[in-house]
Amino acid sequence: MATGRNALLRSMTGYGCGSATNPTASAEVELRSVNGRSLSVKLRLPPDRMEFEPRVEALIRSALERGSVQGQVRITVLESRASAINRSAVRRYLSDWRAAEREVGLEPRDPSLSELLSLPGAVQQAGESARSASAIRRAVLEAAGLALNALDQARAKEGEKLARELRGLCDKLEKSLAQVEKRLPAARVDVAARLKERVQAAWSAAGVTDPMDLTRELVVLAERADVREEVARLQIHLERLRGLLDKGGACGRELEFLIQECHREVTTLGNKSNDSRLSELVVAMKLVVSQLKEQVANVE
Repeated sequence: MATGRNALLRSMTGYGCGSATNPTASAEVELRSVNGRSLSVKLRLPPDRMEFEPRVEALIRSALERGSVQGQVRITVLESRASAINRSAVRRYLSDWRAAEREVGLEPRDPSLSELLSLPGAVQQAGESARSASAIRRAVLEAAGLALNALDQARAKEGEKLARELRGLCDKLEKSLAQVEKRLPAARVDVAARLKERVQAAWSAAGVTDPMDLTRELVVLAERADVREEVARLQIHLERLRGLLDKGGACGRELEFLIQECHREVTTLGNKSNDSRLSELVVAMKLVVSQLKEQVANVE
């Protein structure tokens, strides 16, 4: 049974198989998981063993947080069960046999016992004892626990790769953000000069000469083009992203939320930027955020 999970980042993709055998039965369980917004479990069991489904599903749900899990349970009963002759069924078959002979005018002939016993329901297996049922259940749950441990290890191994990839993408985003900050002072000067030129041309065409009007208009336009708040919030989101990657555990939903916020800030930064170099950096940042979103979709 999967216990004591550490705080590694985990993928939702993995495979695990486990088997267990005792004198009564052997069981084999296969588990596969892929991405899912929540935890979904679908199991396939032998039709006569569906009573084990709730126990196996509960075991899976106790260990996993997210993912679409599909499982298959195979059971082989090793202990032979005694058979008994259904005498009433044999007597009915013999009576029907003789009645059919008379109806179609056949020469009377008694069937052999082997012929009668080969008919459906003439021989019945004895009911399964409580001891046997308990042994079969133990084999199934032991195999399910081993499969779950193997699945969890596979998801953790894949999670290590995801964490490295996500940290690399965070590095790229931080590098672009640092370039944005470096460019901001010069970009503000360039933008201010262009705004002043445009506003002066507009007011001259309108015959307005009051410099206060020009000043107020420049202030409004400059405020609209200021991206310092977006840069600061993006830095905060990146710090939180790194903190979650270091902490690990089932943090996929929070990572997805933070990536959405990063996308929002980068988009706003692009909308407000009137500088060609900043626009180039924003395009690169959007690509990295898109890659982050794609990778985070795999995190538990």
